[in-house]
Amino acid sequence: MANEVEGSKAFRMVATRVSRHLEESGLDEARRQMEALLPAEQVMNINAVLRSSSISYRDGLMIQLAYRIASPEATNLTIRYAGARTVGKELGTFLKGHHIQSVKDAYQNIGKNTTNLARGNFPEFDSVLRWASNYDSVTDAHIEAVFDYVCAAVAATARPVAAMPRIDRGALTFAATSQVLLDLFDIGSQGAYEQFTIAALLSALLEQTGTGEYRLETKNLNASDKSSRAAGDVQIVTGNRVVEAYEVTANDWKTKLDGAEKTVRDHDLTRVHIVASVEGSTLGDILRKLEGEAIDVSVLDLREFAVSLTAALTKPFRARALQRLYEYLDRYQPDVGRVNRFVQMIEEHGLKENTE
Repeated sequence: MANEVEGSKAFRMVATRVSRHLEESGLDEARRQMEALLPAEQVMNINAVLRSSSISYRDGLMIQLAYRIASPEATNLTIRYAGARTVGKELGTFLKGHHIQSVKDAYQNIGKNTTNLARGNFPEFDSVLRWASNYDSVTDAHIEAVFDYVCAAVAATARPVAAMPRIDRGALTFAATSQVLLDLFDIGSQGAYEQFTIAALLSALLEQTGTGEYRLETKNLNASDKSSRAAGDVQIVTGNRVVEAYEVTANDWKTKLDGAEKTVRDHDLTRVHIVASVEGSTLGDILRKLEGEAIDVSVLDLREFAVSLTAALTKPFRARALQRLYEYLDRYQPDVGRVNRFVQMIEEHGLKENTE
């Protein structure tokens, strides 16, 4: 039976083939090759798997086909081979890293507690696996054609996210770095640039201190604090305890004030910070309003707090903050345009390393 060595080969095969199609899509040619070799019924079944919202079957199909190509012992593709769970997890990480919708482990959903993958839950998937296991009529050329087509189809679903450029650390002066961040705030983003910029700067500052005791957490842009069980949009944690919570908004600071007391009470905090627009309010206005609050709440001007954090960072950690901001924008909000606009702004402000 195919072993974990073949599993490593199978993962490398899938990753290499998907990467090739990411660099230069060959989907149309792969489709023609497959349709020329396969029975029409199996072409329809394969496309049904690819169209399914249950992408575990899609990923499982890629892996099972790769096992047959990688190992002469993989004669029955309706079973989960040794090491396949590990391959599924590695593939999930790989696809996510290439901006392709994925699951953490394909076999978590289709073969967690059994090695039998053709159990009648998805007839088209079952049919493809049984067909691909027929060594009498299905040749290596058939399997290669299906494998190439499925990998090409998966690559074609990648979100068109611009790559994060290499940063010229020498160019990361206080003024240059701050200007990028302030220009981002001038773009309407439903709070995305605001939340993730503050999160990225605080995360870099924690790294710069080097203690390792604290970590920063943030949440999906559209997730409420209640649904995410978070104390704030951004929080600093040690162990399982939240020690600082930040509510971040592009809107007026008063919109966050009413919920501050509940946040402190629900999460057993000593204080909470509101990072927001304070336009139209003087410091005296803010302090007079806060004097009547029963809790310790800070109100920080969004723009001034961002540039103050930038000033506290050395150039290497300013670069780390920009990298972290890219990761947060890519991971925690759905608008590809916001990620690409950030990349474009880095280039426009001359912060991209010149590799020529």
